[in-house]
Amino acid sequence: MFEKGVVVVSFWCAIAALVSSQQPCPSNVFVKPAEVIACEQRVQNEPVNQTLAAEACLRTYFVNRFTANPLLPEDYDLLAEFAAKKFGKNPPVSGYRVRREIRVLSVTERQKLFRAFNVLYKTGVLARFGRIHGQQVLRKHHGASFLPWHRVFLAAVEEKLREVDPDVTLAYWDYSMDYYLPLPSDSVIWSSCFAGNGDDVVSEGPFRFMYGGFNELIRRDIARNGTCPPRLINKDDIDQLMRFCYYANITTGNTPNYFQQVNNLEVLHDGVHDWVGGDMSYVRHAPYDPVFYMHHTFIDYIWEQFRTRQSSVSCRVDVERDYRELGDYAVDNFPGHAPWEEMHGFEYLQNRDGLWRNWTTAVYGYEAAPRCPECGNSENLFCDRDIDPHRPGGVCVTKTKFFCVDPPLTDFDRDKPFDEPLGGGATLMQGTIHKGLPGDGRTRFMSQEEGLAILREKMGNVTGSTPSVTYKVKAPGAPENGKSTLTLHLQEDLYVISSADSQRALETYGAIIRALLTTTAAILSSVI
Repeated sequence: MFEKGVVVVSFWCAIAALVSSQQPCPSNVFVKPAEVIACEQRVQNEPVNQTLAAEACLRTYFVNRFTANPLLPEDYDLLAEFAAKKFGKNPPVSGYRVRREIRVLSVTERQKLFRAFNVLYKTGVLARFGRIHGQQVLRKHHGASFLPWHRVFLAAVEEKLREVDPDVTLAYWDYSMDYYLPLPSDSVIWSSCFAGNGDDVVSEGPFRFMYGGFNELIRRDIARNGTCPPRLINKDDIDQLMRFCYYANITTGNTPNYFQQVNNLEVLHDGVHDWVGGDMSYVRHAPYDPVFYMHHTFIDYIWEQFRTRQSSVSCRVDVERDYRELGDYAVDNFPGHAPWEEMHGFEYLQNRDGLWRNWTTAVYGYEAAPRCPECGNSENLFCDRDIDPHRPGGVCVTKTKFFCVDPPLTDFDRDKPFDEPLGGGATLMQGTIHKGLPGDGRTRFMSQEEGLAILREKMGNVTGSTPSVTYKVKAPGAPENGKSTLTLHLQEDLYVISSADSQRALETYGAIIRALLTTTAAILSSVI
């Protein structure tokens, strides 16, 4: 009987092999997982659209199956490299560097930095830092170690950038200068000259078509709509921080109302992540977008300004010893934030080592944020003496993205159009989401007039000035080295240009200026 069974089984195996060899299973057939089938069976007798219900089962399955990026062997190798050099305890191999505001850099300096970021992306180094930041997130967020840990992390990223190009440094994004636009989302930062577009997939600028922590193309959703839209940090926020003297005054401890702390630098920082939106909203995935480093470098800059105040005669605080009180280190007393505890990823250092003065004396320093009237001599900034009545000396304000004229970076191979969207339907959510303080209501979906009305209300119903542009006109035949016969002072009106008609407005503006100059020259010629 046993032999007959073997013969029967062998017969059916042969038949199955023959059928499979003649009719191979198509490679594009999707086999439903058992959990999807079970989900569909559960809904069969319910009063719902069965097709849409089956779609929901698939969507739920894949969203719930999203897996965080684990650390890889090459990530440990990267960290071991810094440990071997005792990075931070010893001066960096690449030398001391000075960080500046991103809009103050020349076109050449900016593009060198962007190219270095692209090299780190293509070689996988940027993703390694992203995975390191995404592990054990509560050991370096929502607690006292937030500022020192990120100080070391930024310096390590900067060191790898300088291995690519020793002339580059991290640059900070001072978004307090964007606040004074009617719509901060119109800042030149969100142009191809700087970070690229801020709506949906990053498809413009130097970081276009980069893949992030979701293993999809990086997305942004700046100044989005909502019942409580987020906001950027403004100068009043920074001024409030500078009223205090102690580390505990501006950092996170064991508090039950974390998101209500208006003078907490980490909470303020959360709001910027939330304002940028997209991948930047997620703690685990934010560092895959290079905007993360511009944002965090400004947070570090603010902290360094605070430390300067601490060392002044007004406070007389030892910045290397000042920390939070024992037992008040993190929300819910989460471990990893005590001054003597090791820094995650940089275990040769303790959290208190991030307070050393040598970070900003031997590793890097900061050029002061642009100020009126020069505004860093940047073509992307202008001095507005009227917009903020509390600052009679004026404030530097960013120009808008419609004035971006840099030649695009074309020296990397990610220019595939990506015209056909892939997937869709499910929104992936995983890990801690950054949430900051409520904003003033301005979103990128508003008109210039609506945004300006809100800004004027916040500033006390004042009208912002616009940048002055000087044209020197000579009569025909006048010598090149001679003095100008007439000087015209004109105003560039940045506020009337909306995203819908920006190009047409600029062209019209240029035509008016050319006609005016031609007419003026003709008048001078007839008079002379």
